[in-house]
Amino acid sequence: MAAAGLGFAHGAPAISQEALSNNDRFYAEGRYLPTYLELKAKAEAGDVAARQMLSQFASFLGDEATAVGTMERPPHPSLARPDLDDAVARDAIEAIVEAARDTRIVILNEAHNVSGHRAFAARVMRALRLLGYDWFAAETFTSPQPDPHVRISSYVRGAPFLSSYGYYTHDPVFAEMVREAARLGYRFADYEQRFDQNAPDDADGELRIATREEAQADNLIANILSGHPEARIFVFVGYSHALEKPGRGGTWFAARLKAKTGIDPLTIEQSMNWPAITPGNDAPHVAAVLERFAPEKPVVVAKGAESVASPAYVGKMDMSVFHPRMEPVAGRPGWLAADPERRKVVIAVPPLDELALVQALPLQEG
Repeated sequence: MAAAGLGFAHGAPAISQEALSNNDRFYAEGRYLPTYLELKAKAEAGDVAARQMLSQFASFLGDEATAVGTMERPPHPSLARPDLDDAVARDAIEAIVEAARDTRIVILNEAHNVSGHRAFAARVMRALRLLGYDWFAAETFTSPQPDPHVRISSYVRGAPFLSSYGYYTHDPVFAEMVREAARLGYRFADYEQRFDQNAPDDADGELRIATREEAQADNLIANILSGHPEARIFVFVGYSHALEKPGRGGTWFAARLKAKTGIDPLTIEQSMNWPAITPGNDAPHVAAVLERFAPEKPVVVAKGAESVASPAYVGKMDMSVFHPRMEPVAGRPGWLAADPERRKVVIAVPPLDELALVQALPLQEG
């Protein structure tokens, strides 16, 4: 660092400094591996919170076996497979494009431990741009903070992608989607609940959900639609935030946004439809679709006028995307190789005596 011009004085006494925590090393230095190993050790020791955190964090490193496999369990025997007689499967991107023509807001959800959901979101984002969609908002984008803070709205093509833009954007697949969106001409907005919009400290779970969802809907309107009433918006959310009807704890973001704007969004579920690492752990509705259609690419399935979905989401979103089970390609998840915009890169790694993480950084960002 002295060579970079910090100007340390010769002969100055050394200043003692506490070692950075693994969490600090992650945020300050982009060192993923120490935090990953710490979470893994805690999870193996029985720490339930660390286990859930590990599931999400492992997706940042491309460790799909840990990210997905850590949380999966065999389905409960009481859960029955849906009847798929006379059901029809369609290419998911084609179905989304067709439906997205008739609205100005598309809301797609994800599971926070499945990096492949972000890869699919990138494909949706590309397809929507051709329809004139020009704004990209994501739940993970950091909202205004009490201290001065750089927001995603300032991000432009070619600029360094900052860790402060969001938490799940620490997944390189997510960050690369945002970089590509900038290249395609999207503008960005955050809409997450601000610190001054929090529910009271003594609020129960339902009030906390209601307060957050109301704030998210108000913020999206304020940050995009108020100043750009003709905007066409792609919104990327987690889990139930895409529900158009009450369910799983209350009235969620998509339903509130619809009521406030009069715009009927296209709502798309994928969070409950990812194949398990162990096939026997597939949810019954996922197992039924994979067995009935053996898809080789993401599909939406409908029986009559109703979209086939997870029981918790049936009838509450417009369509439900099912992903195929894919074999790894060159040691990496198959869905990466399936993306036509990705290319294979081979590098030489010297022999190592310990676990290591190889990171590729965009050279043009400096």
